[in-house]
Parts: sequence; structure tokens; C-alpha cells
Amino acid sequence: MSIDFSNIEEFRLHEIWNVQEFARRYRLTKMEESRLKMLHGPFAEIRELLGCRQNSVSLW
Repeated sequence: MSIDFSNIEEFRLHEIWNVQEFARRYRLTKMEESRLKMLHGPFAEIRELLGCRQNSVSLW
């Protein structure tokens, strides 16, 4: 059996993080943590969390 490397994205492992732990590690405010939990629930893929973090706009 051979592996088709053109579809490697399908086989890549997606790291799942606890949103609360992510917020603590990246020093997010409680408001930002709450927003992430509303969007993704208590757990999400790291790429989703990082994407949302980069798109967030601080109102302060």
C-alpha cells in the first residue's frame, strides 16, 4: 500500500486544546476567553483558536 502525499492534509493530526488553558497561556482577558468559549465550546483545535485570537479586536 502506498500513501498519496497530495492528500496529506487529511491525515495530519489536529491538536485539541482546552479553551481555558489556551486563554491562560496566551494571557487573554476573561472577555476574550468567554468569546472563544461561545464560538467553539470548551475545546477547539489550536489553529481555530489562534485564528480567532489574531482576528480579535480590542475595544479598549
